Amino acid sequence: MKAATHTEVYRPFRGELRNYPLRALTLAWSGVRIGFRKKLPALILFVIPAISTIITCFMVQLAFEAKNPDVGGELGMQKQILGTLLSEQLGAVEVQVLQLLTSMQLFVVLAVGWYGSGLIAEDKKLRANLLYFARPITRWTYFLGKLGTVMFWGMCAVGLPVLMVCSVASFSSPDWAFLKDRWHVILKLEAYALLWVFVHGLLVLAISSICERRNQALAGLFGFYILTTVGSRAMSRIFDGAAWKLISIPENFQRISDSMFGLQSGDRPWGLEASLWPLGILVLVCAVVLQGQTRKMEIGR
Repeated sequence: MKAATHTEVYRPFRGELRNYPLRALTLAWSGVRIGFRKKLPALILFVIPAISTIITCFMVQLAFEAKNPDVGGELGMQKQILGTLLSEQLGAVEVQVLQLLTSMQLFVVLAVGWYGSGLIAEDKKLRANLLYFARPITRWTYFLGKLGTVMFWGMCAVGLPVLMVCSVASFSSPDWAFLKDRWHVILKLEAYALLWVFVHGLLVLAISSICERRNQALAGLFGFYILTTVGSRAMSRIFDGAAWKLISIPENFQRISDSMFGLQSGDRPWGLEASLWPLGILVLVCAVVLQGQTRKMEIGR
């Protein structure tokens, strides 16, 4: 039997393709929706940050509700004393928020590790990259979409709690004093949280891109993190040199935190630029790895 082709069925497309400038946002939201379907990991990962946030909010509320002592003397002296007490309250609340931010950093690693380790590895395993790049999207769009998913979960672990505590402090402080006097601190807190999430998001995506399975990427992330952190502390004690701590990601971020919030850096005597170099090199290496791996995925390898 001779095969025949009915050409009248195949008509040329004469319309215009609709332009979607926010394809990366659509791709990121699809990853977030998939993460919401798994309730148990979200409960395990975010229950402790939620409890810590609630406790810190109560502590901030109580700090501002404490009654100021009655002071005698002239009106100008009373205002000066009350202003000093308010400044001390604002400083104490700022320390509480910083402590919350420091304690939430570990949960960011857990969150981005769980939700980000399979984003690229599972695409390679299921060959979903053939479907993605068959559509009119670029490698840049694909990368931004995956990074958006990771950063969403990371900011839920650290950025959202800090914002909630700062909001409670602003509402509780008399005449919005925390917002008026510490607005720059709030911006620094969120910027520091965003930087932490961004660097760890790039790291987990780079590891995920060179692995074939989610479990491999997750093991690679925690292996790299533990090896650099423990190894830097061991080398600094063996050779009695604090410069070995530059290998550790948390130590570099702690140095940045000390510089941003004016804290003492006794255990980290190096300058701020010395901590920016290792993090910059890490970001560059992750970007190079992602560029090479997504190129292979684009051509179907």
